[in-house]
Amino acid sequence: MARTVPLDQQAIKRLNRRLILEALRRHGPQSRAALARAVGLTKSTVSTLVQEMLEEGLLDEGNQHKPGLGRPGTALEFSPRHTLALGVELGVENTQLVLLDLNNTIHNEWDWVESPHTPLAERLTKLAEQVRSRLSDPTQLLGVGLAVPGVVNGRKLLYAPGPGWRNEQPAEMLEALLKVPTLVDNDANAAALGETFWGEQQSPLVYVVMTTGLGTGLVVDGQVYRGRLGAAGELGHWLTGQPHSRSRAGDVEDTLSLRAMVERYQAASNRKEGFWGILQRAQQQDPYALQALQNLAYELGRFVVNLCVTFDPAVVVLGGAGAEAWKWLEAPLRQTIRNLAFIPEHAEIPVKPSAFGHLAPAMGAAALVLQRFLANGGTRAWSPPISPLATRSTIGV
Repeated sequence: MARTVPLDQQAIKRLNRRLILEALRRHGPQSRAALARAVGLTKSTVSTLVQEMLEEGLLDEGNQHKPGLGRPGTALEFSPRHTLALGVELGVENTQLVLLDLNNTIHNEWDWVESPHTPLAERLTKLAEQVRSRLSDPTQLLGVGLAVPGVVNGRKLLYAPGPGWRNEQPAEMLEALLKVPTLVDNDANAAALGETFWGEQQSPLVYVVMTTGLGTGLVVDGQVYRGRLGAAGELGHWLTGQPHSRSRAGDVEDTLSLRAMVERYQAASNRKEGFWGILQRAQQQDPYALQALQNLAYELGRFVVNLCVTFDPAVVVLGGAGAEAWKWLEAPLRQTIRNLAFIPEHAEIPVKPSAFGHLAPAMGAAALVLQRFLANGGTRAWSPPISPLATRSTIGV
């Protein structure tokens, strides 16, 4: 059994601050008395810690709050100016940024198209220039979160097959450019965390990101499961057929991805539309477009059934550009799951589109920063954390 290390008074204070901040994040503005009841601390302790956080600028006092009988109290809420995080998705062919605070208020968002052949250092230099042009003082950010399309182990990007990046240190590179603490994670993992951080509480949650490729993220009890090397969830590269070498192998992405759908549509219709053009054709009841979307729903349904016997999730969330096709996917997807489910309970597994659409990976990247900030009791002391929350690499560690 691991030896318990006693906490000092400073660590206890930070733990109590975390309880207060988490209560505000989960339940919105509350009075001091309501917070004391919610977290199980004395009113005097809560008042002392709240006053400390008000002086730091972390909290603001808002309107009168009266949930029931008794005197109304002044509601406390996060200061939007001092709880800002920047979430960045470094996509294969785009960069997406979102600036938001702990109230889940988006202050700004912007994006631009990228060439998949652009070197990572060049991408990050352009990113830093864009941030400095939009923010007068980036060092006021709590941090920057990076979501990347590849395998991340700790702070190291091992491999991103789309842009071809290998053994890179994107977090360190961006920190050097912006002088702001930076976290990095796989895009599907980040998006999955964002779903649970900002609202969806069912666990386990599997997030399926469908773009030109396919990825998944698994969150259990608020924690992303990353595996030993950070490669957990790379199910788009699950082998199919009977390969004898990786170079000759087929994988799930060959049939379940927007790239695969577009290729099949173009071959059948002799047309040149991409994904968004196919959706426009589907709106016009084009039979080739409708058939392509129905085939995609079938492949996705098979995949969800396999996820059910692999992870037995409580909910599956669909993200990426593929979620924009939900109105055509939903009915055939649910029918496929009912037809193929292993047990009756899996036949009715909740499947829903992401709450954040195309912003999901960037929102999740910002959540990486905000989760760690909360884990440290609302302080900028990133190391060592007072809690394993948001820092452990695998469940149970």
